[in-house]
Amino acid sequence: MMYPMGAAATTWIVAAAVLWILLVGGAVWAVARIVQRPPHRPVELPSPLDILERRYAEGKISREDFDEARARLREHALDR
Repeated sequence: MMYPMGAAATTWIVAAAVLWILLVGGAVWAVARIVQRPPHRPVELPSPLDILERRYAEGKISREDFDEARARLREHALDR
């Protein structure tokens, strides 16, 4: 003879177990994703000389302007 409340109780126990498994599994997955992320690298900005060389290569400044600006950078030790 089956008990009518027995089936409902079994269903709730199984549902609670599945819910806990999903909750713990989701927490483990979230922690693993956070731990496995690569470290954030700071953005490296171009040096003033790099910017000057790029502007010269693009034709935005003349050879004379490039030489003058490069000499100024070297005077101020900004050239890396």
